Amino acid sequence: MKRDLLKLEENFFKKRWRGRVPIALIFPNKYELGMANLGFLTLYQRLNQYEELVCERVFYERSEIRSIESNRPLRDFPLLLFSIPFEADYINVLRILKDGGISLEPKERAQTILAGGVALWANPEPLAPFIDGFLLGEWEALEEKIIPVFVEEAFSKDKLIQALSKFEFFYSPAHFEKKRVRVEKVKRPENPLLSTVLSDKAKFGRSYLLEVSKGCGRACRFCLAGFIYRPPRRYSVEALLEKVKEIPDSAKVGLIGLEFVDKEEVLKLGESLLSKKCVLTFSSLRIDAINEEFLKLLKGAKSVALAPETASLRLKRVINKFIEEEEIYSVLDKLKRAGLKKVKIYFMLGLPFEEEEDIIETAKFINRLLQRKLPFHFTFTFSFFVPKPHTPFQWAEFNGITKLERKRDLLLKEVSGVKGIKFESPKEAFLQALLARGSADLKEILLKMAEGAPLKQALSLVKDLERYLSPLQSMEESFPWDIIDIGVSKDFLWREWKRAQAQKTTPFCKRETCRACSACKKLYSNSGL
Repeated sequence: MKRDLLKLEENFFKKRWRGRVPIALIFPNKYELGMANLGFLTLYQRLNQYEELVCERVFYERSEIRSIESNRPLRDFPLLLFSIPFEADYINVLRILKDGGISLEPKERAQTILAGGVALWANPEPLAPFIDGFLLGEWEALEEKIIPVFVEEAFSKDKLIQALSKFEFFYSPAHFEKKRVRVEKVKRPENPLLSTVLSDKAKFGRSYLLEVSKGCGRACRFCLAGFIYRPPRRYSVEALLEKVKEIPDSAKVGLIGLEFVDKEEVLKLGESLLSKKCVLTFSSLRIDAINEEFLKLLKGAKSVALAPETASLRLKRVINKFIEEEEIYSVLDKLKRAGLKKVKIYFMLGLPFEEEEDIIETAKFINRLLQRKLPFHFTFTFSFFVPKPHTPFQWAEFNGITKLERKRDLLLKEVSGVKGIKFESPKEAFLQALLARGSADLKEILLKMAEGAPLKQALSLVKDLERYLSPLQSMEESFPWDIIDIGVSKDFLWREWKRAQAQKTTPFCKRETCRACSACKKLYSNSGL
């Protein structure tokens, strides 16, 4: 059945195994999600560019765990490499190993199991009891160092771990001797990431995914990506236009990472793609970046997503994402003239220092918006705030399931009769918060849930659950993830946390003039700007 998926694909790799190092590249979730993940697809493409390697994909589909390309079981691969973008997938990592016949105890297995992905850059500790080593950083910055090690030592677990341990970006829990592990980043990105493996079953359909910049300078205090990818870095217009040549006419193209790109760069890139009759899609749009020229790039698009997060002026200052209500109305008027039909608007509940009045204000905004009788099919999606490591809100409280349910019910009461409102599960948010801020002490919980135990039963194993979810009081608090150096200093994050408490905003990141967070200093210290 899994091999039938290849019939729905274009540009996949099918290589002979003889004389090559086999690597199982594993995405611990559904095929449709993995095939829409630029990082996972880029890694698959890059590994297969090497003649000495054969890389095959594995997904978690609640059936027999085998590779897509040759239908081989995990035990046939000497090296298993997980790509993990979300904390909730940690449990699927264990299920995949268990269902694939691989021991969860590192000392009991011959294969080497490595893992990377942005969730692990933030905090790999919950998976530390199960994984042999973590590769922390952007693949373009790691590749040149890692590939020779894979080629030479993949069939010897001890030699492979020993060879990788000399790198500052590698974390092996069983052999950890360094004080900190550094997340490796590209100093000056030159070759834009482009995924060319297409599938009819991918979440976004047959889309080429193109990264147009790395990081974001907005400094939204809840956003892990905004801090962990610092400093924001852009590709040159010339590099982006050169990459466009690899995209065929009339293709669907998803643009990733628009937050830091100047309008002029986006317009030149978009015009080049539109000249090839491509249809452009965007993960979400910066409300303050949508002008008349930008609207031309939406030609052929069916929907757009906007993310104001809250309608409360007070909370906008707390989260450092201050978007005026009139700005939203102005953008919607522009989208109306552009002929779009669907608009998704994203909000958050459970933000730090949130009160009932803030939730009511968001509900009032939704009611005011709908009273304008705009010609859109609106959907309003609410996620629940989760305090993430390496952000100013790592000191914040997670509200808990009961409190989040009360906030959800209050919102629903205030928008009674409104259609198109969706909520994330409070239980899923709770699990995400636990794993995001957890340590290796969560081992038994993960094992229990991997066996199918419900969350409530698994949590009965935790003696002091509150320490993972309660607000923290000082910069001296020790976190499980303090061993990871993302480049942003902890004292800067603490200052931002205090500014949030004081409802003070912080301007956008300006690489040319600012050194406040230390990310630029650390990345460019050996090479200059």
